[in-house]
Amino acid sequence: FLMNLAESMISIFVPIYLYSLRYSIVYILFFFLIGHVGNVIFALPIAKIVSKIGAKHAILLSTLFIVAYYLGLRSLPQYSGLFFILPLGITFRSLLYNFGFDLNFIDHLNIKRVGRELSFLSNLTIIATVVAPLIAGLMIVFFGYGVLLMVGSIILVVATLPLFFSKDNHPQVNFDNSGLFKTIFSRAGRGMLLSFSGYAVESSIGKTVWPIFLIIILGTAEKVGYVAAVSSFFAMIVIAMVGRYIDNFGSKKLLNIGTVLCFFGWLATAFADTSLSVFLINSYRSISEKVLQLPWSSIFYKIVNRDTYFRMVVVKDMIFNGSRMVVVPLIILIFKIEFYPFTLVFLVAAIFTLLYPLVEKSV
Repeated sequence: FLMNLAESMISIFVPIYLYSLRYSIVYILFFFLIGHVGNVIFALPIAKIVSKIGAKHAILLSTLFIVAYYLGLRSLPQYSGLFFILPLGITFRSLLYNFGFDLNFIDHLNIKRVGRELSFLSNLTIIATVVAPLIAGLMIVFFGYGVLLMVGSIILVVATLPLFFSKDNHPQVNFDNSGLFKTIFSRAGRGMLLSFSGYAVESSIGKTVWPIFLIIILGTAEKVGYVAAVSSFFAMIVIAMVGRYIDNFGSKKLLNIGTVLCFFGWLATAFADTSLSVFLINSYRSISEKVLQLPWSSIFYKIVNRDTYFRMVVVKDMIFNGSRMVVVPLIILIFKIEFYPFTLVFLVAAIFTLLYPLVEKSV
């Protein structure tokens, strides 16, 4: 909860912060592209580090990188060269944290209650994301981005303290790069490859391009915070019901429903040109994405088993960032051409949303 509180205070505002520093959307996308490349290159080395230090200590170590990342963002106006270095900070943070979190979650997973467990975790996340944008938006208005980054860093450090009071697990790395690529491009893994790519591209556009679109339409960080908070509140109500539905009725049917809802959510962004329409569409998208991603995540955790779960966690991350390496340059080109760029990019997100259900072919 504390991790999500801190990151939700900052993550949605990072593209907006870079935009406020007069970086163009092309440069902002390039900033995140550097991070995606780093994730693919360092996935296996970081996996070996996680194996040695343990999953929970990996989360602890990841905090150092994200605090350094936030402090670096704060110093970016004075040291412009950090623009090309900071993405690697978030690379090491995301690899260490994602591997540590997934391994710890899978190690304690009750497969018969995976929907409810994911729903509970998602609700913790959403409670944080309801509160965080409101606090962050007001903090930016009254104190500026620098104070926001400092406060977020302090909360992240506090959030790691409970990890010192529990045992750790040390998963074994029994795979190499050739084995990872063989898994990714195998015939059996084709559905997984396409589905993970769909999530990677759709979510990346939602986290980088959509916040910039919000600030352009709404005008102030305070309004962005209000919109994000209220949208998250609506999503929280839906998630409480969705988690139970997954376990009682199965995830595949709900996955297909969520895909259709999310697809039309991205299509609706073409009509977002006022504060009210942006609020309504953002609320709808927040709900539809959760309806989609909860059953999608539960299917992934049902795919893994005790012998291959570390391999699958690393494979998932490599597919996420490898697909972003391919598609983000296309998005950059769209913004370079400047022919209805937001509409075209949101259409790309809608198309990639349709790939989510292909994960079923890997079950």
